[in-house]
Parts: sequence; C-alpha cells; structure tokens
Amino acid sequence: MILFLRDTLEKTALALASAFLFVGFFRFNAWIFSNLAYGEGISWVFLPAGFRIILVLVLGLPGAVGLTLGTWFIDRELFNQGATTLAILNGVVSGMIPWLVMKYLTHRQWLSPQLQTLNAAQLLNLILIFAATSAIGHQLVWVLLERPQLNIWVDIWPMFVGNALGALLMLYSFKFVLDRLRSRAE
Repeated sequence: MILFLRDTLEKTALALASAFLFVGFFRFNAWIFSNLAYGEGISWVFLPAGFRIILVLVLGLPGAVGLTLGTWFIDRELFNQGATTLAILNGVVSGMIPWLVMKYLTHRQWLSPQLQTLNAAQLLNLILIFAATSAIGHQLVWVLLERPQLNIWVDIWPMFVGNALGALLMLYSFKFVLDRLRSRAE
C-alpha cells in the first residue's frame, strides 16, 4: 500500500511539474517569437512542441498528463467563455498526441525506447509524425467544435511548420547535450 501511495504521489508531482514547466515554456515562446505568430497559439516556430516530445520521452504518461493540465491552464479563458468542450479536447490533444505517437513508433520499432540510442533519423521521424498528428488533431478539434474564423486547409500548415521547426530545434539541442554528457562520462 505504501509503495502504491509513493508511486502515485511521485507521478502526480511529475505531472504537476510538467504542467508548470510547459506553461512557462509556452509563455517564453510567445515572448521570444511574438513576431512569428501566425495566430492565437500558432507560431511559425513553436518550441513547446519540442518540449512536449521531451517531456513525454523522459517522463512518459505523467509528462503527457502534465501537458494536458498545462494546456488547460493556458486555455482557462475558454472555460470562462463557455467553450469547455473545446478547452478539454484541446488539452487532451496537446498532451496525449506526443505520448500516442511515441507509443506507436516504439511499438512499430521505429523508435528506440532508450533515449541515449536515438539516432538522427529516429528523431526526425518522431518530429515529423508528431508535428503532422498534432496539427491535424488540433485542427480537427477546432473544426468539429466550430471555432470561429478557421480555415483548416490554410491554418494546418503554419501549425505543422511551427511544430516541426520548434521540435527540431529542441530535440536536436537536447540530443546534442545528451551526447556531450555521455562523452564526458566515458
């Protein structure tokens, strides 16, 4: 019983820390790339996309839950405006798509479960599949819930490009740091 409680508290703490970090990183991206914003929540360079992947690769499901909670916090104004379903689904898409993509690629053996052994091709596959599924998932939620002034055939591309560029920058930087740390340890 104590082990279960400890595990639950640990996962809860990881999810809350992930939420907090994601919100901060989202705001940092909005500040640093404000001139590259395509629309609300869509930027031509979206570093939090890479942060989503890193959190899910490192923390797994608690990272995905944290991303969902962080997105709900970012979208809290939607809850106040009566768009509760949109806010809930937007959070679920934001948090669960990177986790589902990781699980799918690992199951298909296109992605190594060991972070240290990820190669450039695996990272690129992960980034492109994640960027596409995230952009499609968000746009479908917004279309289904009739978000005003939405044109899925136009709006999907800036989100895909922003997710891909942001994830490329973040993941290759993260990979570079991991490789340097590993080479120092040897």
